[in-house]
Amino acid sequence: MQLPKTITTSLTLKRGAFLLPEGITISGSNITVDFGGTTLRGSAETTEPDKRAGVGVTVTGKNVTVKNLAVHGYKVGVLGRDCEWLTLEKIDASDNWKQRLASTTEKEDLSDWMSFHHNEKDEWLEYGAAIYLVGCDRFTVRQCTARRGQCGLMLTRCNEGLVAQNDFSFLSAIGLGMYRSSSNKILHNKLDWCVRGYSHGVYNRGQDSAGILIYEQSSENVFAYNSVTHGGDGFFLWAGQTTMDTGRGGCDDNLVFGNDFSHAPTNGIEATFSRNAFVNNLVLECWHGVWGGYSYDTKIVGNVFGFNAEAIAIEHGRDIAIAHNLFHRDVTAVNLWKNATQDPSWAYVRKHETTSRDYAIQENRFVGCQKAVSVRLTERVQEQGNHTEPLRAPVVMQGSGNNIVTTEADGSAYQKRFSLPWNPRAGQPGFAAPAPLPGVPLPFLPKNVLRGRRYILVDEWGPYDFERPILWPRGEGKYEILGPKGRWRLVKAEGASVSAQTGSVPGELSLSVPMGQVGNIKVELEYLGETCRDYRGVLTPKGKPVRFGFSRFFAPIDWEVKFFPWSRANNPNDVHSEPDSREQDERLASGTPLKIEKPARLDYAGSSFGPGIPNNHFLTLAIGKLQVPAGEYILDVTTDDGCRVWLDDNLILKDAWKYQGPTLYPVPLSLSAGPHTLRVEHFQIDGYATLKVNLRPRA
Repeated sequence: MQLPKTITTSLTLKRGAFLLPEGITISGSNITVDFGGTTLRGSAETTEPDKRAGVGVTVTGKNVTVKNLAVHGYKVGVLGRDCEWLTLEKIDASDNWKQRLASTTEKEDLSDWMSFHHNEKDEWLEYGAAIYLVGCDRFTVRQCTARRGQCGLMLTRCNEGLVAQNDFSFLSAIGLGMYRSSSNKILHNKLDWCVRGYSHGVYNRGQDSAGILIYEQSSENVFAYNSVTHGGDGFFLWAGQTTMDTGRGGCDDNLVFGNDFSHAPTNGIEATFSRNAFVNNLVLECWHGVWGGYSYDTKIVGNVFGFNAEAIAIEHGRDIAIAHNLFHRDVTAVNLWKNATQDPSWAYVRKHETTSRDYAIQENRFVGCQKAVSVRLTERVQEQGNHTEPLRAPVVMQGSGNNIVTTEADGSAYQKRFSLPWNPRAGQPGFAAPAPLPGVPLPFLPKNVLRGRRYILVDEWGPYDFERPILWPRGEGKYEILGPKGRWRLVKAEGASVSAQTGSVPGELSLSVPMGQVGNIKVELEYLGETCRDYRGVLTPKGKPVRFGFSRFFAPIDWEVKFFPWSRANNPNDVHSEPDSREQDERLASGTPLKIEKPARLDYAGSSFGPGIPNNHFLTLAIGKLQVPAGEYILDVTTDDGCRVWLDDNLILKDAWKYQGPTLYPVPLSLSAGPHTLRVEHFQIDGYATLKVNLRPRA
């Protein structure tokens, strides 16, 4: 059977498999294309995810139905444009494009940050998508799947649609994204583990990943009965640039009811510069349960909060009801404040009221919270009918900013802490429960599934999905073995000793590494058990062995880093011009440095590189001495702004000397055995600054 590359009439196909990099086009009116379980591939299944390209299926027309299709190996699985009444049903768009992440368990790399603020010209396509719809009013996306990609379903100018019973989980960016899309119903979906930028106990950034992303004048939508756990944010709503510029509009009058937004490294719910209702949601173990900066006329009613650093945090909010909520062992339950000053040049401040006033905090229950309500520079806060129960066990902060732990040990006790009473279908005062889909089960995580921020495990390809065996570091030489149930055995251990030769999955293992180790450490295990699926989507049948383990390269570099100011730009008429070359050479050759450091790693990021170093207009000179075995390597250089690198007096990175955001430059190297010297020159103009250099073996 041949698959037509253009389909213009209704068609029913028999199951087949096709490698078709150029994809197919469906165009017409009042047609149904039933693929009958066909698989369409844009590249071989073993192709690395960041090398996948093209569009699998492009749909235009009116009243088109596409169903029973698997589409893998593309940059975009399904692209629908200006197709009113489009229906996509039972489409598996898993295992499409995703970027290779530069952040590791030890350190964040800022080149992994994304920005979804603009999409007037389909800028979101840069991040790929399982399904991308533009101008498709009254659409339906139902019982579709997208896993192990970067973005799931992305909607732009799509109104009055239905998104139901889908599974867009274990994605490295966004589960569901909406831009200028209103009056839609989002019901009974799984949007779990859409996350990047997190390492448990080390850093919690999220990097603008989210289970649900709502941007730019997306209003009057209903989000109900969705499982949106373990996302960078659970629910991320921002009014949009239009509102920032004019003070008008926003993502307003959305109803968010009966969803699980737990275990977000940043915010379970973030909703800013808008008015909305958040009712009867479950929000556990987040930095902020609700971050509501500049929200107004907003209702936060009947939610269950637990184990959050701050359950509700709102700056410059007004006319907000916080009522009938349960706060369980949050560090701070409610934090309300106004900043002493605001930027007078900010258009939103000039055109929209930004006071902090008129809160009604009523009929809430505070159980074991360190602080119930904190108020600063805020007028007319009414507290009435609240009930407070004392703290029975300590709640402490651990790690970078917000990793909350309690007195329970990890393991089964850690899982039990999330078993708070919650009925997602229960109506709340002033709000009736939206009608669930008839006969459709709720999508929430079952009790026997591992959950909690401890189980957000992000590697170079995104969040771990528990479908293959892994050996994951848990600190101090301890490793957790996760995956489908089965057995493991040791194949080899190079440069390290192990605590056991065989064991069960799930399980644990300890490694011991000699002090001062230089070179590769590799521990390889073999798993035998259930069917496994790797990060590319490649299946290994049940009963066949799967190799996994731990590999790390240790290459200590002896750094000396000097910082210098600069004042003259190469082009004085350009505020983003690099430093004048003569001043730069003079500073680096003979100038007196502002500061000299000898760090263990060259890894700087922030609005400043540290005390004594200015925020703007400085130069960095780093000299690194290293000695490694002969071989092929990659020198990863992340810089903001400009950077040049020499190896043993040979210029190896020259095209990064420019104004830019955090950008990763991987430089291939062939190194001989013996000592080598790296020379790194960097300049910072203004804003955020980054300089990170890391050496790794070439795969």
